[in-house]
Amino acid sequence: MLKYILRTFLILFIFFVGFSFYMSPRLGGLIPLGKESRDQSIHHLTFDSVHTDNYEITYSNYANDSFYTKLRLKYQLDSLVKDIDTDFDKILTIQSWVQSRWEHDCCNTPKHNNALYILEQAEKGERFRCVEYSTVAKQCLSSLGFTVRTLGLMTKDISEVKSGGGHVVNEVYIEDIKKWMYFDPQFGVIPTLEGNPLNAVELQYRIKNNLDFTLINPNETTTKEDYVEWIGPYLYYFTTSLNQGGIGIWDRIIGNKKSLTLYPIDAEKPAYFQKIFRLNTSYYTHSLKDFYPEL
Repeated sequence: MLKYILRTFLILFIFFVGFSFYMSPRLGGLIPLGKESRDQSIHHLTFDSVHTDNYEITYSNYANDSFYTKLRLKYQLDSLVKDIDTDFDKILTIQSWVQSRWEHDCCNTPKHNNALYILEQAEKGERFRCVEYSTVAKQCLSSLGFTVRTLGLMTKDISEVKSGGGHVVNEVYIEDIKKWMYFDPQFGVIPTLEGNPLNAVELQYRIKNNLDFTLINPNETTTKEDYVEWIGPYLYYFTTSLNQGGIGIWDRIIGNKKSLTLYPIDAEKPAYFQKIFRLNTSYYTHSLKDFYPEL
């Protein structure tokens, strides 16, 4: 009987260890495994435009939600944009305000991932990552009635690199032109072409082909040349939430699909995010129409 119990325990232990390494080769970052630096290449990307209708991305209106109302009132967001006529300039103003709230820190993770908490901690001198810039900008704009989504960007070698393979920005839907617009709250930048905003894929195309565009950056946090060199490699995989809630440990264990990833034709689906966790909670598509639905 004792031998049976010990054998069962050993089998379960071996399975647990094997499954842990399968889900996270670095065991959540405890093991320093992976490439030291990310791929600096900017790749030619090809997508298709066939709408598959297999994925439903939902966008809610949070303007009257109690949390968003509290956020809007506490930081007087209405006052920031009250004399501004266009949606584009309102977005630019809110983004610039968010960008100025704290200085970037690559590693500091807040205890609570919401704009009220992050802004309160920033007022105390805390510094946060690109993730928090995206979160705060998204929630501030959502409180004003805009349709905003988080956009995760990943390099081609995201499965092999140890760190620095991902960046988080936003896209917002501009109703009057029926288009998604890319903006990066960490730097406070918006790319445009002849006054028209670009989405992330359009930005990548112009960078790769050395085509001109304008980089609007009121806070002067970077130069166009520096930003292009820095952001280019990240524009390979593009991921956004289906708005089915956050991704928890159980979602990763069972592979619960909560996001949609746009990836190039002939590219491999990434297996891991920096070998820290398995990328098994996303649907994958080559279709620009799937990823950029008209609302």
